[in-house]
Amino acid sequence: MARPVIGMSTGRMAVDYGPVAQYPLTYVSVDYVGAVLDAGGLPMPLALHDVSRYEGSVADQLALCDGLLLTGGVDISPAAYGEQPHRGLNATTPDRDAHELALLAEAKRRGLPILAICRGLQLVNVAYGGTLYQDIPAQVPDAIQHAQRSARHLASHDVTVTASSRLSGIVGPGFAVTSFHHQAIKDLGADLEVVATAPDGIIEAVEATDYPWLVAVQWHPEMNQVVDAASQALFEAFVRQCTAQ
Repeated sequence: MARPVIGMSTGRMAVDYGPVAQYPLTYVSVDYVGAVLDAGGLPMPLALHDVSRYEGSVADQLALCDGLLLTGGVDISPAAYGEQPHRGLNATTPDRDAHELALLAEAKRRGLPILAICRGLQLVNVAYGGTLYQDIPAQVPDAIQHAQRSARHLASHDVTVTASSRLSGIVGPGFAVTSFHHQAIKDLGADLEVVATAPDGIIEAVEATDYPWLVAVQWHPEMNQVVDAASQALFEAFVRQCTAQ
């Protein structure tokens, strides 16, 4: 059986490339590539581009895919949810916001399974009309450390998963996760259900109530799925759903 094709959103960065300074790249972490392959899928990075310039480009990208993975990355512009920048806001990429919002809308139109990770969860919440804490340390009193200092494959804090959720059926009632974020869901979007939280109450996972298969997590299962059974199970469940399309 052919591997299902998993479209993965990509970011933008600039590197010094020989004599060319700040050479622009569109990229995706190799952690996502490995996690999708290990779960039986075929990863396909979806090149970030200005969707306003290329009519139909997002539909053409997703026509090749059996599922959509919204990946982690830089902060979402607060303009996307009607707020002014907080002093703790980091770098944003508004054209990435536009590309991923278009990818999400088109994936839903096609009925594709959707897995969203870290920034992806925040993007989903914004798409559903929600807002974000732009900087947890400044805006959430008594928050735990969500941007861990340890190696990326080492879990740093616990999450509690709602027993009746799809996510609980995949990963169990709770476990320790890797955590690299300073933004989080503030006001929950319509038609989203909270299905996991951190000890400080920060929302760690949501599921869509208006769509067959949309799971979004705030942690980074791609970073430790090689050594963590629950993280691997999440990717396997996603890829199985994509196989069934």
